[in-house]
Amino acid sequence: MSRPHTGRLALALAALCLLAFRGSPALSQEGGIEVFAAETLFDQGFRISQSHLYQRSGELYSGSSRIGDAQDRVFQEHRSVTGIDYGILPGLTLSALLPVVYKQQEQLSGGGRETLESSGLGDIAFLGKYRIYKRDWKRGALNFAAISGLEMPTGATNERHDGARLSPSLQPGSGSWDPFAALSTNLGLDRLRFDGLLFFKANTEGSQDFADGDFFAAEVDAAYRFWHTKYPGPTASARLGVQWRHQERAEANDRGIANSGSDETILRAGLTFHPVPGMDLTLSVDVPVYRDLNGQQLGRDFRTFLALGFRF
Repeated sequence: MSRPHTGRLALALAALCLLAFRGSPALSQEGGIEVFAAETLFDQGFRISQSHLYQRSGELYSGSSRIGDAQDRVFQEHRSVTGIDYGILPGLTLSALLPVVYKQQEQLSGGGRETLESSGLGDIAFLGKYRIYKRDWKRGALNFAAISGLEMPTGATNERHDGARLSPSLQPGSGSWDPFAALSTNLGLDRLRFDGLLFFKANTEGSQDFADGDFFAAEVDAAYRFWHTKYPGPTASARLGVQWRHQERAEANDRGIANSGSDETILRAGLTFHPVPGMDLTLSVDVPVYRDLNGQQLGRDFRTFLALGFRF
């Protein structure tokens, strides 16, 4: 085997060993297109995207077991996110995610059914992505990137129902300054692509003396470009991935909250379509396949993600 091919094989094997889970819009900074992917935008390039995320939680769990819910609660969230990415340098991309949030929880109360809801601007996130390594070869490439950012308390935290302040989980914003960091990588081999990321977010104390538990996520996925036409013709890819999420217990007044914190494994399937080189359309569905929730909590049933972006 020639040295160039040996080097490429070694790099590919190293990437597969270090593939620690590609960032997806399923994290706290949800929205945007490939915000946590290892690739950066070209120098002085822009991407503007609009994404919509919907999630539903309608089953009560204790640990990993489903149990009956006397309140018959159903939680839904719609999150519309405007993403702005700017390639300030060939290896450095700056991004902003601006969410508008609608949350609703229906539950039994006093013999009837009541609806708790809130809406408005959520917590805006700013982040930077720096490509720390890039290697290209014929029909392949390898990238590594470091990402860090801050989620800011721009969302409302004083929404009320019948004069009573809603719980922190039902507010559009958190009232806290939450830093996060990630390591990302991807490996392209002809029509195959493998992505990965490790993500950590430190949740600080916000409104109502409440702090969500610190959050860690790890994901790995693979994509296959099943439709490919000569440039600048359309292309399409199918993607399948798995994500592990861990969240520490939340705190109120510096004391741990019993019914909080979790470990989950989530399966993700998605499609990406590029009708023209500068246009991205992506759709994905997340379904939990395992969960271990501390205490009694609503477990997420599924989440959908739809986004349209333009690069120029």
